[in-house]
Amino acid sequence: MYDFIDITESQTGNDLPSEAINVNGEYIEEHLPGYRTLYTEGREMLESEVTEIQIGSQNGTRYQYKRDTPREITVHYQILSSSPEDFRNKFNELCRILDQEEMEIIFADEDDKYFIGTKTSFDAPEPGRLSTTGSYTIYCADPYKYSVAEKKSENSGSTQITLQNNGSKSVPINIKATMKSDNGYIAFTLGDRFYQIGKPEEVDGKHYEESVKLFDDHLYEDKGWLVNQGITPPVTSERLQNGVVKYVKESTNEGYATTKDYGSGNSWHGASLTKIVPKDVNNKYPVNWKVAYRFDFNTDGAVFKGVQVGHTSVTMIDEHDDIICSIIFEDTSPVNEYYYMAVFIGNKNVWHTDSTFPMAKKGVTARGDYGPAVTAEKIGNQVTIRFNNFGICKTFYVDNPEVELRKITWYGAAYKDNFHTENNVLRALHVIKHNVDRYEDIPNYFSNGDIVEIDGASGSVYINDAYDTDVADIGSQPLLLPPGQHTLGIITSSFASVPDVEVTYQERWI
Repeated sequence: MYDFIDITESQTGNDLPSEAINVNGEYIEEHLPGYRTLYTEGREMLESEVTEIQIGSQNGTRYQYKRDTPREITVHYQILSSSPEDFRNKFNELCRILDQEEMEIIFADEDDKYFIGTKTSFDAPEPGRLSTTGSYTIYCADPYKYSVAEKKSENSGSTQITLQNNGSKSVPINIKATMKSDNGYIAFTLGDRFYQIGKPEEVDGKHYEESVKLFDDHLYEDKGWLVNQGITPPVTSERLQNGVVKYVKESTNEGYATTKDYGSGNSWHGASLTKIVPKDVNNKYPVNWKVAYRFDFNTDGAVFKGVQVGHTSVTMIDEHDDIICSIIFEDTSPVNEYYYMAVFIGNKNVWHTDSTFPMAKKGVTARGDYGPAVTAEKIGNQVTIRFNNFGICKTFYVDNPEVELRKITWYGAAYKDNFHTENNVLRALHVIKHNVDRYEDIPNYFSNGDIVEIDGASGSVYINDAYDTDVADIGSQPLLLPPGQHTLGIITSSFASVPDVEVTYQERWI
């Protein structure tokens, strides 16, 4: 039997016994006056179970591994009371305090660590006594004691975190990763273990090229073309741009631009319209492109058709105001219907028809929403011209395949004081830029701002607070931090920003 101590008053601070027991944050001595912990057994001892194998008649055995077994902590106590009713009340309260599962148990002489246990046995008090001693046993399926304080480390933008475990046993770590960009996967390495979530094969997106229409102007109204500021083909030494342009609307979206007043001059003279070619979505001008347009150049409706002469041309111009190519239709005869077609590459006439070319005597009509009368397409150093009304296709070559298309000029002119061609109009023109670089963003497994949490003890994974049952790579292993200093590695998709990573863990001891 033990000598009884007067503990009818609650005990606080240094008055607590050295092995006073704290259950889930409260010392029993402080909660239950008259109770006192006398001593404990099983706190220091932890048994290990060794697994071995006998090989033939070899002496001894072959060690395989060891396992720490559960521990039992026995607490010896006493209770003092002033009456049978007081004793029964105190004993019932002690039973209530200890009747909890997986309690956090702290002892006063090591108040920075705790055990996790459940009461399994309780000595019955001696009958008829107002004061008694006894014991109860706490079973710790998890045999280790844990630090009360939780350690936390962050990566601060790095792909590594240094972790320090001052305990005597390896400990699972908890990870919280906040994505700072789209990401296909995230993986962590610690020693010879790794844990991976997501899809390493994912890419951020893909680049591809397409042809894009930069503009499509139907000239029933002013579309921002510059008047009389163009570059015209050198068919003669003088080509004045001194006329006046007018726009005619024929329907909701159709009409034409034409020369209202041709001005005067000793050679070709008239009006021009020049379009400044816009850049594409990548802020680049066309190098490979296609220009298609519709126009009228004929004497339909005129009384004296044979006396009319005229010039119409569309010229593609580079960044130096030099001609890339120019497409020309002319009637230069004041006595007969006569149509002449030509192509200039740079300042050189590289192809033309003559007066005996039968299809060239029809003139050109492209009314309404018909297909283009002419297309010019440049790919590299090759320029292909198609006269769609006549079924003609010609291919030519430029000296510099990298020149940029910057301007397009339409020029409608008369010659000297001859009667001008009855119908000399530009109806519509569009430009398509080839090889426009496009990027398609592919949705990734993780988005910017997603939060991934890994519970090291259970292996559970949560994405944005939602439990995910099938997210970890099949080869992933729980991440255990051994005693000492170690480095956690952080791996993501190559295109992703390093996420913000926070690691928490509680050191543990045998």
